[in-house]
Amino acid sequence: MRRQATARRALVALLGAAALLGATAGCGATPPQAPFHQAKKLDASTGDISTECGLTYQLTAFGGDHRKALASLERQAMNSARSLASVYHRNPEWIYQGETLRQVVRDALSMLTACGLTRAERTLLRATS
Repeated sequence: MRRQATARRALVALLGAAALLGATAGCGATPPQAPFHQAKKLDASTGDISTECGLTYQLTAFGGDHRKALASLERQAMNSARSLASVYHRNPEWIYQGETLRQVVRDALSMLTACGLTRAERTLLRATS
């Protein structure tokens, strides 16, 4: 009888500790997350920068005069950079897809430099400095 009572108390304590751990662990994203509307804007601007760089790589893979198309991609990338910077200014420490906005901006700057969209890169650098 005494053994059962001790086992029961141990089980209750274990279950209580597990419940407390589960309640405090949380299952949400790491704070401080970018609010929904800003996260949508980040999704659009970073996705657009990636697309514009990809199109630039495709375009420049072949010979010929691509100045007009490259100028259009550069303008689009500059708009995307401004959009990214507008969210960055709200809070550079917000987390988006596991990175702070500071890191997201660094990644975007690196991508824009690598693909040759240097005016967009300078736009983003100026807007976030």
